[in-house]
Amino acid sequence: MAEIDIVGEYVLAALDQLRREGRMRLPLRDMPEEMRDGTIPESDGWVGWKPVPSTVTEAQLDELERGIGLAFPPPYRRFLRTSHFYELTEVGVRFARHPVHSWRDELEASYEAWWPERILGEGLIPFGEETFHDAGPVCFDTRRRLPDGDCPVVFWDHDWMDTDQEVKPMFSSSLKMFECLCIAARDDTGFCYYDPERDGADDLAEKRRQLRRFLACDPDGAGGPARSYWTSLPAELEDV
Repeated sequence: MAEIDIVGEYVLAALDQLRREGRMRLPLRDMPEEMRDGTIPESDGWVGWKPVPSTVTEAQLDELERGIGLAFPPPYRRFLRTSHFYELTEVGVRFARHPVHSWRDELEASYEAWWPERILGEGLIPFGEETFHDAGPVCFDTRRRLPDGDCPVVFWDHDWMDTDQEVKPMFSSSLKMFECLCIAARDDTGFCYYDPERDGADDLAEKRRQLRRFLACDPDGAGGPARSYWTSLPAELEDV
């Protein structure tokens, strides 16, 4: 599937999943008017929000790249130019917020949040946070640039600092990440989670089926070197 299609499809699917789950509210009084959704009633100070088309330009991304001294993978550039949002559904990855007007501030804050000399300085571009273990930032590994300019996706685990486990694989490329996350966003089984008190045998079978599909989408990443990460939460899902 072409990059321009899968990136846009992922964003739409992730936003649709948030809507299905009723999760388009945030406790933000300073939300820009363009992103306020008046059709979502305010509740206990939580304001409804909506995505808007991205205002990010190629020139702005070029400038941001010059500032960090590293180039973004092409699919990620497309991602930043698709929509402004506050949140997307989280499966392993929590993307940095991308609001209109302050999107650059959000990204630059994420670059400074995690030991920039150890992250950016080592050729890793942080763009979100790992969600299963709260391990640290999810990054593009520019040290292993692919022929098309894309990069593997890894996470930096602060619990393993100064060991050979400090940087761990997630996806073989950013494009494969968007493709895998699109599968997750279109599925409401929550296949990376299992609750034996709530989920029956049929639920577990369906979760395993969906997880197999997720892993097969990226055999050189999520289904390869990163397989143990994606199948270890919980242990009941390891048999895929």
